[in-house]
Amino acid sequence: MFLIFFIILIFPVNFKAETFPKIFGCFCEGGVITGNLENGSKLKIDNKQVEVFEKGRFIYAFGRKYKDNVKIEINDKVKKFTVSKKKYKIENIKGLPRKKVEPSKEDLNKIISDQNKIKKAKLIGYKTRLFNEKFILPSKGRMSGFYGSQRILNSKPRRPHAGIDIAAKEGTSVIAPSSGIIKLVEEDMFFTGNTVIMDHGLGLISIFAHLKEVFVEKGEKVLQGQKIGSIGMTGRATGPHLHWGVYLNNTSVDPEVLLKYELN
Repeated sequence: MFLIFFIILIFPVNFKAETFPKIFGCFCEGGVITGNLENGSKLKIDNKQVEVFEKGRFIYAFGRKYKDNVKIEINDKVKKFTVSKKKYKIENIKGLPRKKVEPSKEDLNKIISDQNKIKKAKLIGYKTRLFNEKFILPSKGRMSGFYGSQRILNSKPRRPHAGIDIAAKEGTSVIAPSSGIIKLVEEDMFFTGNTVIMDHGLGLISIFAHLKEVFVEKGEKVLQGQKIGSIGMTGRATGPHLHWGVYLNNTSVDPEVLLKYELN
């Protein structure tokens, strides 16, 4: 017994459990999480391999609807986290003229062309982090549309709202909510009108729609707070407002999460 005690004194054992790497962001529907892992780390989220970028950075998005928890595996460490739920506004509108709900063949061709351009711009571009730790609101005004809300028009469900709307006077400045590089500048898109898409790096992009004016060009590097355009009502809009959408690897996330949480 004395010998065992003596060995413990000479060769102390560290009984402290290894801590799980710190993760930043929001474990919520429409949320984003990020963190910095040791170089060479392997990451799986819900049994799917997730890319780890330079300096061990990773970023992951929860969609509008997600299960109750998420399993994260970092090398040999495993931990489950609860994903908080959100309630979304559902608006049922009936009796609309058919042409307001179902686009003509000519309009449909334009819509498909626009969607292909946006889809291409959403593809992962810069695999380095360009974004700031915390985003800022891209314009001043009244919040008139919220992430995840949905309209049912003449009993046909529309796609859930993939962003937030900020209503303000036409010509109100629109600024970059975070740093990035402009990937798309397109005029007169069917739904989104004058449209700008910005790449924040690591698969995170912002889309700005219904702009009156655009003050940036494709390929231009933009800093947080820099003026990129002005609020308008181009495209399918009933009044002057900015639609700001955020996507991570083509998964729509809630822009308000980026305003509240740091992405370290």
